[in-house]
Formats: sequence, C-alpha cells, structure tokens
Amino acid sequence: MLEDTELPTDMKDKITTDWHDSLKRKREKILENLTTRIPDEDTYKKVIADVGYSRIIEVFNPNYPKYKRILRKYRAKTYKGADDWIKNVPEAFKEGGRFEEGIYANIDKYKDNMGMIWRFVGDKDKIFGPVPKAILALAGKAKALENVIMDIDTVSGSPVPVFKPEHESRVLPVVDNILIEALNVIMLSREAGLDISGLISDYNALLDAYVKNATFARDNIDTANTFCHIAYDDVTGRIVVDVQIATV
Repeated sequence: MLEDTELPTDMKDKITTDWHDSLKRKREKILENLTTRIPDEDTYKKVIADVGYSRIIEVFNPNYPKYKRILRKYRAKTYKGADDWIKNVPEAFKEGGRFEEGIYANIDKYKDNMGMIWRFVGDKDKIFGPVPKAILALAGKAKALENVIMDIDTVSGSPVPVFKPEHESRVLPVVDNILIEALNVIMLSREAGLDISGLISDYNALLDAYVKNATFARDNIDTANTFCHIAYDDVTGRIVVDVQIATV
C-alpha cells in the first residue's frame, strides 16, 4: 500500500480545489431543493419532525425508565425547530454563509480522507494503488498491469484471467469492494496501534470465498493454489495485497 509521501504532491491540492468549487456551484441548487421540498413549518413538521420521531422510537429501548420522557423532549424540540429551519436555511446558504464556511472548515479533513483512499486505490490519471493492480491481475490484463507497476511492486510471470466470463463482471467488483473496505479498516486499525492479524485473516477468508471458488473460476485455474490475500510486510512495514494465480 502506498505511503502518504508517495502520492503526487499536486493530487490533494487539485481535489481540494475541485471539491470546494463544485460545492460552491451547487450552493444555490441545494438551497432551491431544500426550500422547494420544505417550504413552510407545516411541511417541516411532516417531513422532518414526524419522520424523525417515528424513527427514533425504534432506537430506544421501551423498557428504559426515561423512555417516554426522552421521546416527549425529542418531539418538542423537533417541532420547535420548525421556525428556526425556515428562518435559517436561506441565511446559511447565502454567498459567504455558514454553508461555505463549512466547506472551508472541512477541507483539510476531506483532503486527509482522500489521501487515505488514494493510498490503496490511487487515481487512474496519476497513480495506481494495490487494489486496481490486484483486479488487473485477476482479470489477466498483463499489459495494463505492466503499465502501472511501481518500484515497490513485485511481479513474477504473467497473469491470466481467473474467473469465467459469465462471472467475471460480477465477481471482480465484489473483490474490489472487499479489498477497499479491508484495507481501509486494517490501515486505520494499524495506525491506531491495534492488532491487525485477526482483521487480515477475516478479510482473507472472505476473499477466498470468491477467488478460490471453483464455481466462479475458469477450468484451467488451480483454485487450491490461487489466492488474493492481504498481508503485512515486516521488512517494508507496508500492508500489501498478494495475488497468486496457479493453473492446471
């Protein structure tokens, strides 16, 4: 998995600018949608207060001693908020208002979140992370994989397609999603100082359910020796994705 320092220096600045400018352009559209959907206090009570009340009932334990008191208080507060909603939404979405202030306030957090995602996904125009490379390998796209390999990657031999054509278009996106979720959780856990061995084992078992599944695999694939696994490299200190494709 890529380190933050290995990301192209202009990636975060560019995406930050795009995110900020696109939200600003949508400001008037968002306000229009909100005021059209909730034009008055009665609609607010029906769309937000009543719906919220019906949903929160499902959250609290009815046997809790303060159950009724909490619900009464919640209902009163949401109904009371109708007037504030009608008054404050146009004010918040005016040019330079709280909506735009919020965009500026959250830019650094958004940038950090995107940087985290890029470390295992990358960006197709600038850099490839381990997830798309693993998918290219499982799809047997040797030439495409060759074009995105970095110095930190190790490739031996040439990949061949793992999945039958009738299953490939469904299985590869599933594997892609599992890898993205897994690497996100594992990376956050590792950086929080938590043990990641159990997480790695759990996600690898989930990956095996698809990659090593004879129903999905082509007839020439040796599923017993084919895998797509997440691992921790003690030498480099990286979380990596290992793909091995064996044939019969």
